[in-house]
Amino acid sequence: LAAGEPLLVRTAAVQSNEQLVDPWLQRGDPLILVGPEGAGKSLLLTNAFARLKSTQVAVVHCSAQTLSTHVIDKLAQVCLRGSSQAGQVFRPKDAQKLVLYLKDINLPKPDQYETSELVSFLQQLVCYQGFYDKNLDFVRLQGIQIVASMTPSATVGRYPLSTRFTANVRLAYMGYPTKESLGTIYATLLQPVLDAKCPGSPTWGGKGGKKLAACIV
Repeated sequence: LAAGEPLLVRTAAVQSNEQLVDPWLQRGDPLILVGPEGAGKSLLLTNAFARLKSTQVAVVHCSAQTLSTHVIDKLAQVCLRGSSQAGQVFRPKDAQKLVLYLKDINLPKPDQYETSELVSFLQQLVCYQGFYDKNLDFVRLQGIQIVASMTPSATVGRYPLSTRFTANVRLAYMGYPTKESLGTIYATLLQPVLDAKCPGSPTWGGKGGKKLAACIV
């Protein structure tokens, strides 16, 4: 584990979510992971991306002002643009596959007609595997997978996604961990610290992490 990298404790719920998401990622299916703030969506996906072979990840942090141009600029940074028999193509630059990960995809504010320009653009990418550039040339995406995460639209500042878009992607939901899962997570994280700081302690050695976790939960 790299320094500063968050640790994913693989509880039963986490393993269940992994078994749901991993096949979609391996097949290259477009995917949206939904869940409340702080549930661990990004952590789950980041670990899932790490299990993919020869895969590069490009992250777009969405805000209320995010537009399709921001996504195109990101693709231009991490892809090579070339020509093929089918026309212009964007290919991953440094790997066989590119995951374009959009965090908080439902933050961009819709227009007066309740249409999100970003979501409409992503719908085009998913349905037609490409987009029209400023010169009206169609640019195809090759080896590029769309993955997103979001908090439910009932949260303040979030907006519903178009059903035309969501009908063409895989959807998964993850909730907050249960009390039992939280106990397991805290105990797993605390025990190495206790072993290092209190070696040989009859109180905190061995299963001290579970004792302390029980007090926290």
